[in-house]
Amino acid sequence: MSFFRVIGGDRVAEKATKRLFQLGRELRKARERADLTQHDVARALGCGQGKIQKIEDSTTESVGRDDLEVILDLCRITGQERARLTALAGRRRRGNRTGRKQPVAFERLLDAEADATEILAWHQERIPGPLQSEHYMLKQFALDGVQNVVPELRRRLGRAVIFTVADPPLYQVVLSESSLHRMPGGRTPALVVDQAEHLLRLCDTHERLVLQILTFEADIPFAEPDFTILSFAGARADFAYNENLISTRISTAQKVVANCRAKWTQLHQAALSPDDSKKFLQDLVADTRAGWTWPDNE
Repeated sequence: MSFFRVIGGDRVAEKATKRLFQLGRELRKARERADLTQHDVARALGCGQGKIQKIEDSTTESVGRDDLEVILDLCRITGQERARLTALAGRRRRGNRTGRKQPVAFERLLDAEADATEILAWHQERIPGPLQSEHYMLKQFALDGVQNVVPELRRRLGRAVIFTVADPPLYQVVLSESSLHRMPGGRTPALVVDQAEHLLRLCDTHERLVLQILTFEADIPFAEPDFTILSFAGARADFAYNENLISTRISTAQKVVANCRAKWTQLHQAALSPDDSKKFLQDLVADTRAGWTWPDNE
C-alpha cells in the first residue's frame, strides 16, 4: 500500500501492520472455504457486515479475542492453523500499543458507519475522514505529533469502507467552502489540488456519495458546528454525533436527531447542487493551478 512508501520509517509498526493484513487475508480465505458469506459471519457475531469487511480488509485496529474465537469456530479452523491465526492476532495487539486511544463516542461512530442506511454530514472547517486524501491525512498527523503513523493512517483510510460494503449507505455530505481553503498547516496549492481532485474521484466512483458545497454566499443565518446523523434499518436507533474541543457525544434522543435533521436540511437546501458542486471543485483545481507559483527548490 502507498502509505508504506510514504512513511517508511517505523519498521515495528510496518511489521505489525503486515501481520494484520495477513490475518485479514487468511480469515477471508477460511470463510470462503467454509462457503460462508460476510453476512453469515456478521450474524454469528451479532454485528453488521461492515465490521467483517473491515476485519478482512485489515482496516480495523484489531480483532477482539472473543470475535476471533467465534470466526474460527464458524470456519471450522482447529489445531495448528487455529493456533497460528490466534498468535497473529495476539502479536498485532502488542504491536499497536502506540496507537492513540479514541473517545468512546468516536469509536461507536466508526463501528456504525458501514452499517447505516443513510449518513447525513455537515463539516464547516475540515474534510471528514472518509473523504480525506492521503496527503491531507499525513499533514494532519504530522501537525498532531503522531509518532506511529501507520495504524492511524490505516484506521483513517478504513473509513472509506462505507463506499464499498455490499449495501453501502447513502452518504450525503455538505462541506463549507471554508473546508476547501482551511488546509492542515495552512493553505498550499499542492494540498488544495490534491484534496479537491480526490473528492472529484470519489464522486465519480461512488454513486451513493452525494457531495454538496455550501459557498460563502449561501443564504444562512450562521454556520453550525460539525455534526453527523446515522440512520439504520430495523429497530436500531438512529443517532446524531457531534464533537468539539471539550467532548464527543452521541445522542439517540428523537428530539435531538430531528433537530439535527432540520439543521442539515437547511444547509442542504442552501448549498450548491451536486453537479454545481463538482463544477465548483473543478474550477477550484483549475484556478489554483493557474495561480500556482513553484518553489525555487522544485
